[in-house]
Amino acid sequence: MANIDERKLLPAHVKPSSYEICLEPNFDARTFSGRVKILCHVLSPTRQVQLNGKNIVIEKAVIEQEGTELGLQEPVSYNDLEETIEITTTEELCSGSEVHLTLEYSGQFNEKCVGFYQSSYTDNDGLKHPIAATAMEPTYARQAFPCFDEPALKAKFTISALVDDSFECFSNMPVKQAESVSGSLKRVVFHETPLMSTYLVALLAGHLAKTQSNDARIPITLISPIGREDETKFSLDLACKGLHFFEQLFGLYPLPKLDLAAVPDFASGAQENWGLILFRAQNLLVDPEDSALDSRKNTARTILHEISHMWFGNLVTMKYWDGLWLKEGFANLMAWIATDKFFPSWTIWDHYVANDLQAALELDGLRSTHAVEQVVKNPTEAKQIYDEISYNKGCCVLKMISHEMGEESFTQGVKNYIDAFQYGSTESDDLWASLEEVTDLPIKDNMHVWTKKSGFPVVKVNKRVDEASKKTFLWLTQHRFVASEMTAGTDSVGSSHTNYPLRITIKSESGLDTYDMSEQELEVPISEETWFKVNANHDGFYVTSYSSELLVSLIDAAAKNKLSLRDNVGMSCDLQRLVASGVNRTSDLLNLIIGFRHSSDYLVWETLDRNLRAVQSAFKFRGPKITDGLQRLSLEVFGTKAHELGWDVEGDDDTTTAFKASMFSSAGLAGNEKVVSAARELLDARVNGNDRSIPASLKWEVFGIVAAHGGREELQQLFNIWKTSQSEDERFYALECMGRTSTPELVQWVLGFSFTDDVKGQDLFVMLWLINSSPIGAIEFWQWAKQNWDKLVERVTEQHLGYILELLIDGLGTREQIADVENFFEGRDTAAYSMTLAGRLEHMKTRCSWSERDEEDITNWLVNHGFTDRSHQSSTLQG
Repeated sequence: MANIDERKLLPAHVKPSSYEICLEPNFDARTFSGRVKILCHVLSPTRQVQLNGKNIVIEKAVIEQEGTELGLQEPVSYNDLEETIEITTTEELCSGSEVHLTLEYSGQFNEKCVGFYQSSYTDNDGLKHPIAATAMEPTYARQAFPCFDEPALKAKFTISALVDDSFECFSNMPVKQAESVSGSLKRVVFHETPLMSTYLVALLAGHLAKTQSNDARIPITLISPIGREDETKFSLDLACKGLHFFEQLFGLYPLPKLDLAAVPDFASGAQENWGLILFRAQNLLVDPEDSALDSRKNTARTILHEISHMWFGNLVTMKYWDGLWLKEGFANLMAWIATDKFFPSWTIWDHYVANDLQAALELDGLRSTHAVEQVVKNPTEAKQIYDEISYNKGCCVLKMISHEMGEESFTQGVKNYIDAFQYGSTESDDLWASLEEVTDLPIKDNMHVWTKKSGFPVVKVNKRVDEASKKTFLWLTQHRFVASEMTAGTDSVGSSHTNYPLRITIKSESGLDTYDMSEQELEVPISEETWFKVNANHDGFYVTSYSSELLVSLIDAAAKNKLSLRDNVGMSCDLQRLVASGVNRTSDLLNLIIGFRHSSDYLVWETLDRNLRAVQSAFKFRGPKITDGLQRLSLEVFGTKAHELGWDVEGDDDTTTAFKASMFSSAGLAGNEKVVSAARELLDARVNGNDRSIPASLKWEVFGIVAAHGGREELQQLFNIWKTSQSEDERFYALECMGRTSTPELVQWVLGFSFTDDVKGQDLFVMLWLINSSPIGAIEFWQWAKQNWDKLVERVTEQHLGYILELLIDGLGTREQIADVENFFEGRDTAAYSMTLAGRLEHMKTRCSWSERDEEDITNWLVNHGFTDRSHQSSTLQG
């Protein structure tokens, strides 16, 4: 682990107190100009003032000390590597004095949608409208204005803009004054902000519509492109409820207004700028008559996540980016809690177990994972930890604490923390101290294991009989789970002696029993022959491995509906993880899939589908005997269920609709003829002018099925929908599903849009999301990426480059492909994506070992169950 002394921070000679910022966009030239005046306090004598700046040119600099202008050495010094600007005075700045630093500068709008940039949209009349927008997190404020761009260096900001007088203009605070200045320009000045970090500064200007609600304590406004106002109601109503909910828990929101804005071009999903939250349009706007349940769920959680940041991150901020999890883990947890409150029918905690928990366990099960609290040395490293560890594991360990403390005590401890550190900056130990004020639990000691060390344990469960007393016990042992090392034997697994503090909850016929496990072993006396479910409801952050005897009895209990939905889903996910790592065999997982076929729970079936797709992905280069057999298995299991449920969703509740849609997709992708035919009929009606022919909940499914089984004509139809549809959801469903195509020529046709104006850089990863799902698609994608890697690096943000790299490597899985990936990146500058590269390579090697290890096992299972025969010849596909 890196040492905190290696961190690259600005010199501590001066500290900012306030900023006055004025920005002026020039859309025709794709440039902007700016002026910033920073009030600083001198903490120690110096002649150098160093602050952050990137891709901006200082045209004039003035430094005044106590009202006297100082001489400056020319020229201004730029350090592109460290993203700093240094200005040197001819006289010394005196300790304790006040200094005003005034800089006039210029910059260019960038294509990556970071810093200060240009967006646009086309209205219903075909008119194109430019928009000026910002995206500052984590360290992009320095591309919009010179600043002290570290989260702990909080200051107050007075923001203004020179814009066209027909524009609406928004920032963190309300407008203080607006006045015409010359020609068609106006200057808009906003009220001063409270103390806040540079990454929270926001500005938005353009021809935009406002929809306001007064149902909250303060005005809440939803900002959208003109013509999209009818898509604001769901989000505006939820924002009012969400703000009230969080105010009741954590105190009053301190700003006089809250705006939520849908930005047509936005690199991330959303950003929690204080007072002006910016979203990708698809994450905020909801068609009241044509939106899928998954879309509404995503929008709800995104809105609530961002509003909770008004306290977690904005009011109380981490000192540096290694504390990222303090705001993101909290915001994730608060989003789950609030979503469950407002939409109880969604049974959101079941989806937490199936999704966020599993995403965290997957990344944290790698040797190359990182701790929740990892020392971050520089901005490049900061951008790489916006991942499942900071967001999802952070959320999981906080949920675990809440479960152990009790929700009421946990909430009170968190409120104490916010009250104690409002407008300040904190470290994790500040939170643990606040929680320990309201509980006797050793929160700090326990949480240091979970946040300062990587990984999680596998808890092995066996029965043991004491020969002397003849008593029977459950014998539990814990070791760190590392997916790539489990087959080497427990004792050889590195870090196996980390004892994770666990609250073990065991469910059986007699009810629930809870035990604290702080050592490597735990014995639990049992008095009856029954089933035992360890980690009931999956509140703990660990994987459970049962002996064969206990696993069989547990599956039997599940078949008799004795387990909760979370137990069934979590048990299935645990088994898939153990199979992939070599603890169990693939046949165990396939037996579970067959055994759970009689379940009536949508989420169980969704998990079975995901697990079978994981098997198909691991074995997709192992020849037709296996791949065709798995396809037949999928066709029988999901085709049967799809026809049982049907796909007419009119009048169904949300859960039934989602169940039908999921099985329709699985059966169609597996090649069920009736489902494929139905999908084609629905798309034909859509392209022939019936915009409502496809129910919202089936659009992604229909598009994916048609792309997988269609040709150039069908792909062109999807591309036309992407270009012309007025529905944000429909457009992105079409773009994503184009990647389902599976012939070399069609894959290349799709990839051909990557560097055109038809697909913006911010949307490229969406188009590539599914392109690795077939062996041919994965190989063509990789060959294309090798030829175009430098262009990708130039076109997309570091975060999106990480997404694309993950998609690339996750599509591959043979020894030859592993060597090819390693050879390609050897000698390249991988600093911007080193963590992703290491993690996905490790995952790729684990996947390869899985397919090699269990090739005979899975073949025998498929033969014995009639899904393949021994006449098929093995033929590993290479690329």
